[in-house]
Amino acid sequence: MDLSLTHFIGIDLSGGRGKFTCAILDDARRVLFRGEVTPVEWQSKLEESSVNIAGITSPISLNEGLMADPEVRSRLDPPPAGNRYSNIRTCEYELIARGFSSTRTPSTFDQCAPSLKRALRFSSELAAQGFQRWPSPGAERQLMEVNPDSAYAKLLGGRLHSARTIEGRIQRQLLLQEEHLNVRDPMIFFEEITGHRLMTGQLPEGIVLLPAELNALIAAFTAWSAYTNPTGVTLLGDMNEGRIILPASTQR
Repeated sequence: MDLSLTHFIGIDLSGGRGKFTCAILDDARRVLFRGEVTPVEWQSKLEESSVNIAGITSPISLNEGLMADPEVRSRLDPPPAGNRYSNIRTCEYELIARGFSSTRTPSTFDQCAPSLKRALRFSSELAAQGFQRWPSPGAERQLMEVNPDSAYAKLLGGRLHSARTIEGRIQRQLLLQEEHLNVRDPMIFFEEITGHRLMTGQLPEGIVLLPAELNALIAAFTAWSAYTNPTGVTLLGDMNEGRIILPASTQR
């Protein structure tokens, strides 16, 4: 497919009710859009490109019970001790084994928390709109699951600060800059700080991106990475139950 006709989309559902955060990159990783969208605006964004490869920062499938299978557990590195982690997806266990927090997706929709139900409904809506699970060679709409913290840590090759802190947000934004996304230099934040602003609690706004925006951007970058360099990305989990994709850095 002609990459110039392809958009790489990141989706984070942690926004306000009825909206979600979306980021769109072109084939050169330029940020074409970043912000909250309504369902109507989302449909308009999809129609702007003939090929849409999307990453979403929430589960797209239920737990199929694979972690209860002794043979599956024995193949994991490291294998979980005893009966621990028997009721989560394999991709979620692999994240936990790497030191990351993860959702623990139940086996039935009714057992899911409201936020997880929303995510699964949204994934079903995407499937109805023609999105197929990556990799689906030749499909013009594809979807993959991304864990933002582990994706950023993969690019960093080291320890991440929490995204709830300004240090963690700056760290993530710098990583996006290194991967040639045209985001604002977050170091300007420090140039804007004055003693008066610190004393009055008026820290600079609009320079360092919000967590949901950073999540959507790394999801979009992961979609770009997986589509343009499929052998370079890391796949966690089982193809049938659901995989989490970690991007490949262009700097190493």
